[in-house]
Amino acid sequence: MTNRKISLPRITANLFLLAFAGLCLTIALTIAWVLGITLFFPDGALAGTLVERADIIRAHVDYLMMAQFLFIFFLLFRQYAIDPPVWVVVACCFGAFFNPLAFLVGALAPMPAVVIPVEPHFPFQAGLSFTLTTVGFLAAVVLVVRAVWKLRSVKD
Repeated sequence: MTNRKISLPRITANLFLLAFAGLCLTIALTIAWVLGITLFFPDGALAGTLVERADIIRAHVDYLMMAQFLFIFFLLFRQYAIDPPVWVVVACCFGAFFNPLAFLVGALAPMPAVVIPVEPHFPFQAGLSFTLTTVGFLAAVVLVVRAVWKLRSVKD
């Protein structure tokens, strides 16, 4: 009996970026349906679950923007044959999901009777999410700029 390695299709980090962009777009479209239904049925059960409609709109727009950025990075990485490091993809995807989620949670959770200036878990979650998004997106831009610069240098 010979030892043969089974060759499975390798899922690259770039394809994971595309899948996550699709997830963010799906969430944004779902939120759009919820907004549409609650607009036409303001007294319905679904509308009753929304505490803050403005935050739902913010989450919708933020998920759309995050999906757009992830799609753009996927296309740029594909165009310039960049195989992004896993940490860049993880940072981008983590932030793309959790940044808008803060708006969504705020829109669905009732506000406490006593207004607390900052929730105990918020600074850590927000700080981690914002930092990973910033680092991931900037690293993706650096990878693309470096690839374009190398391509330009070869042509000159």
